[in-house]
Amino acid sequence: MLGPDSRVLTALLIIVSVGLLVAAIRFRLLAVKILCGTLSIVVAMTGGIAAVNYYYGYYTTWSALWADFHGTTGNLGTITASGSTSAIVAGRFGWTDLPGKLSGYDRKGLVYLPPQYGEAKYARVRFPVVELFHGSPGTPLAWNSVLHITQVADSLLAKHLIGPMVFVMPSINSSSHTYQDCLNGPNLSDDTYLTKDVRADMFAHYRVSHDPYEWGMSGYSSGGYCAANLALHHPASFGAAAVINGYFRATDGPAATALNHSTMLENANSPLFLAERLTPNTSPLPAFWVAAGTHDKADYPAATVFVAALNRIESVPFFKFNAGDTGNAWQAALPVALTWLWQQLSTPDLRAQFPVHVGAPTSTTLPVRPVKPHPHSCHRVAHPSPALLPCPAPAHQQPKLVMGPAATRA
Repeated sequence: MLGPDSRVLTALLIIVSVGLLVAAIRFRLLAVKILCGTLSIVVAMTGGIAAVNYYYGYYTTWSALWADFHGTTGNLGTITASGSTSAIVAGRFGWTDLPGKLSGYDRKGLVYLPPQYGEAKYARVRFPVVELFHGSPGTPLAWNSVLHITQVADSLLAKHLIGPMVFVMPSINSSSHTYQDCLNGPNLSDDTYLTKDVRADMFAHYRVSHDPYEWGMSGYSSGGYCAANLALHHPASFGAAAVINGYFRATDGPAATALNHSTMLENANSPLFLAERLTPNTSPLPAFWVAAGTHDKADYPAATVFVAALNRIESVPFFKFNAGDTGNAWQAALPVALTWLWQQLSTPDLRAQFPVHVGAPTSTTLPVRPVKPHPHSCHRVAHPSPALLPCPAPAHQQPKLVMGPAATRA
């Protein structure tokens, strides 16, 4: 059966559209002309959508497409908020309520609980947390339908490439699907919701760590922008941020519109400009990991400057791949990002309980480049991999950076 990402399906739709257009020209009866012309346009639009889906790799199955468009989740179910271990089944993935007392937002989000969460011998363990931000347009469902987060996490756990972490996938947009891209601004409290309200809800109902350095975040596309921007705005609240194909200037994405195109607010919410303003004695600062596709002509150059700016302060792994801002690229980067996040967020005790295999870097292991942990938790990175020891040289010993033209926008 042809899937929604099939090239054959796209070709068939284009052929049918052309055939209907020819029929509209050849038939003399006006009603038939109108019918064929209308169908030709509809089929052509569907073919265009199919071509975009093929390129970006959003939906690979019809069930995923149906679930996302109709707001359903198949058998994902709901994880009832509860402080009791026995009330939550191990390895659950589903919806939870994430109401915001400070922001006033009341949204649902997806939560992934690792298999170890429900095991009696880990009943007293508080697990590290990663907030995962979807793109715009998009919903938390994309982490299931496009990124296949449960399969990726389960596979990495089974291969002992990561230890157990809790993932929470909140919505970064309003219920009316207005793009907010994780910002506080004119009539916006999305930053507050994601950094304070979501965390408070997770503290209240799930057995997760209260240590800010055991909280990380990641996102793709607009969600990557969110991870970079929030990490720089709340450096003491997160231990690590993994950015997958994000944009780095507010003017390069939906953030500009959300901020009413205010130059002052755009500059204050552009991760590239914020990174360029950092000084060597900046502390604390979360650890950063960046993935960017070399074919993404809009965002790749900014990503390289962003990484260079951060490299003045800490060593940042830069994961490059020959692709654009597509679903296939996000899928390729996600296992590497999660592997890196575990090593940044886990404490020595957790690493002793859940040892991982660290070998030659592959698509699901760390990049070769050594990483600098959060300054506050530098003493905690005792890890069997020599690539992570010792801590990098102090920032004042690192080479100065001469910024390119993009820096003048700051």
